[in-house]
Amino acid sequence: MSFANRIMAAAALAVVFIMALSAVPASDAIGEDLSGTYGSPTNIDIAPGYQWRYTAEFPSDLTEHVTVSLKVNDGNIGSVSGKSVTVTIPKTATVGTVYNVVIQASMTQPVSQTSYQYVTFTVVAGLSVSGTINDIIKGSAINFTPTGSSSMGSVVWSVTSGHTLPAGLTLSGGKVTGTPTNLGLQTVYLTATANGQSATLEVSFTVYSKIVGGSAQTISSYGTTVSSDAIENASDIAVTWKVTSGTMPSGFSLNKNTGVVSGSSTEVKSTTLTLTGTAGEGPSQTATKKVTIKSEPALTLTASASKILTYKGNATEKTVSFTAPTTSSKTWTVTSLSGVTVEDGVLKVKSPTKTGMSQSVTVTCKTAYGQTATKKITLAVEDTLSATGDSKLSVTAGTEGSTSAFTVSGGSDNSLSASTTASGLTVRMADGKLYAKGNAAAKDLPVVVTITSAAGQTVTKNVTVDVYSKLVFTSLPTGGAIIYAV
Repeated sequence: MSFANRIMAAAALAVVFIMALSAVPASDAIGEDLSGTYGSPTNIDIAPGYQWRYTAEFPSDLTEHVTVSLKVNDGNIGSVSGKSVTVTIPKTATVGTVYNVVIQASMTQPVSQTSYQYVTFTVVAGLSVSGTINDIIKGSAINFTPTGSSSMGSVVWSVTSGHTLPAGLTLSGGKVTGTPTNLGLQTVYLTATANGQSATLEVSFTVYSKIVGGSAQTISSYGTTVSSDAIENASDIAVTWKVTSGTMPSGFSLNKNTGVVSGSSTEVKSTTLTLTGTAGEGPSQTATKKVTIKSEPALTLTASASKILTYKGNATEKTVSFTAPTTSSKTWTVTSLSGVTVEDGVLKVKSPTKTGMSQSVTVTCKTAYGQTATKKITLAVEDTLSATGDSKLSVTAGTEGSTSAFTVSGGSDNSLSASTTASGLTVRMADGKLYAKGNAAAKDLPVVVTITSAAGQTVTKNVTVDVYSKLVFTSLPTGGAIIYAV
């Protein structure tokens, strides 16, 4: 082996990478192939801004006599101090650029000799970092892998000194993961290192509130102003609302900022709106709420009468009719009582069994849109009408006579009347008694006494009237006989 090759074999390379402080301009001959003169080079891949440091070693018997210099120094990137060579790659060096450096070792004593080491420096990419985190909605998870690349070695990530990750996030295995717990602007500060070089990466993102819709709601207007509930959303997302399905009824409007539907109407109508809220800030997000609007005139009831008068077991139907405005479909109910029903706004009483003159029933009307109105009706049910009294009356011709008063039970506001078909007989009722007067003596003259209740019950009593002659002498005293004493 030649002496020069022994020098090269003995040389140990020590490479120390640090960031260079300044750039050195290149010469016109940068990167030319010098292998024809100096043999195959040793190539060093190095990034812009890095330094290469090398201390040449020689056989121990020659060390004190050797002087080190640079035979070729492209771009003046190299410098020598003693037997140490420092090569500084400019920060502005373009990736792919090749620099030639030929290290010359020479001695004059005790023998004169020279040796060369040919080194090429190929500029490779340095440490570069990048990455973004999109704005998120609160509750969403972060899974962020920052990008770091370097031709000088593997990249290791850490949280930049003096900073902490936003609450809820952790860094592990080069990934930032977790669910941020705070709203607003968040910043992740990371430091990448690769073979002694470091670079920082600041990534900011904003956590926005989650949009809120609402449960379905029904509002009913009966000519009065009504409103749906406001939809509460945080101000950071600037939500606006619009109707995306259904038609807003006349008289109603939507507050686009609060999502409140309000207004009034008497039109008989039911419509369901779909409200869609859209976030004006942050990531795209929407929410919906359904609002059903029902409108109709105010419900009122007018009854054709305030009272029904009937009697126990009366098979003839008695009614009271109710009138109401035109609304949604109506449902009618009435207090539960035997013989009492209601249908399509008509209260009907037929064959009642419970008597009482001051009973009341309540008729209730409900509309499909939620209105309720009631009306009380007095229900007077007479007990069964009956009567007892004299069945025979004797009078003197030309003189009015009377029976005892008839006893009447049941009914209400009962009235008594008398009638006869007998010629020459007049009858009347007063104070519950039958009064009769005949012009001439007669026997078994028929009289009918009729008792009628306010509800229409009737009972009759047959009375036979005998008219007797007025007591008078029908003979004269002269027609008598005189009987002498014996």
